Amino acid sequence: MKNLIEMRKKLEAKKNEMRAMIEAAQGEKRSFTDEEETKYSAMEDEMRSLESEIKLEERAQQMAMGGAGTKRTVDDPKHESEFRDLADFVHSVRFLPHDSRLNEYREMTMGTKTSGGIFVPPQFSAQMFEVSPEEAIVRPRALVVPAAEEAPDADITFPALDQGAGSNMYGGVEVQWIGEGDEKPDTGVKLKDLNLAPKEVAGTIVVTDKLLRNAPVVNTLINRLFRNAIAGSEDAAFLYGNGAAKPTGAINSAATLTVPRKTANKISYTDIVNMLARAKMGGRLIWIASQSIMPQLLTMTDDSGRLIFQPNANDAMLGTLLGYPLRFSERGPLLGAAGDLVLADWQYYIIKDGAGIFIQASEHVLFKSNKTMIKAFWNTDGKPWLTGPFKLENGYEVSPFVKLGVPQP
Repeated sequence: MKNLIEMRKKLEAKKNEMRAMIEAAQGEKRSFTDEEETKYSAMEDEMRSLESEIKLEERAQQMAMGGAGTKRTVDDPKHESEFRDLADFVHSVRFLPHDSRLNEYREMTMGTKTSGGIFVPPQFSAQMFEVSPEEAIVRPRALVVPAAEEAPDADITFPALDQGAGSNMYGGVEVQWIGEGDEKPDTGVKLKDLNLAPKEVAGTIVVTDKLLRNAPVVNTLINRLFRNAIAGSEDAAFLYGNGAAKPTGAINSAATLTVPRKTANKISYTDIVNMLARAKMGGRLIWIASQSIMPQLLTMTDDSGRLIFQPNANDAMLGTLLGYPLRFSERGPLLGAAGDLVLADWQYYIIKDGAGIFIQASEHVLFKSNKTMIKAFWNTDGKPWLTGPFKLENGYEVSPFVKLGVPQP
């Protein structure tokens, strides 16, 4: 029998040597030279050979001891330390598949709807999902229900207020003043079930194997690109999704009020005022505008011909409209189409997160090009909290989601 302790020490020394090469390149803020690339590839082959040899020896010793079902031998080393950053994790997923640090995250993948991939350590996935109000429109402002530790992808049924016939803006709850000792009135709360089922969404990126070994670049690149991709794809779904294998977008849902515009293919000050008048007040409203309407806003004038939105060309463009934040969306419909301007309060939108993020790295697709395809995927769903616009006690109809439509025929 071979000495497993010595073999593991040799493997660990080889890994340390490989890490030292990466850290040396990091310290000089450069990628590997061609010579270093060749040396590193040779070390990888040697490391994989050692790992295979160790596995075979472990099985041989287990059988010799009559304990084929034993998971560990008596000379197992201590568990390695945690991953330093996302780049370290991705590097192991791609180049060191037998890294013992991955075992925990493979186990975390079990019990989810996901097949393939390895669960990204929570501290790194949290960074990718922590988008600010400047980076994403919906997620930072919505009601987010996190994934449960057990069955993270399970559906959840949430009570939604029913603003149907005979109800009011509180879902049918009638409030009455009663005297002491008087009988309390019955209330008929009109609630509907709002079911959210996390759906899988994925993003991919192709990088060269040489770049993948440059940890500082990889950490910045993958974090930034996937972070932006998550924010952009989720915003598109939460705003305009049709609910078919994706979230139900608020803007095209039954909860949204459409305000007809005054003139086709134009946005007037009257249109903006009419939209605000139909918005549910008292929350955190925000304008979402298609970038194609920018010329309309910047040249908007009152009846006297004075500029309204941007009166001074020397100043930066205003970030508010009628006192509420204004965000431009690259995914919004073009000027003149319904929804080119939206006013929304995202406190009335629910996001249900499922399992993820998971990372999968494959060299097989682009093997001849020495490139790796990295796939990140996660599960989420979203729906408006309400089933239709609110009716105030006086019968006036408002909604937390208001969009500018086309002129009335």
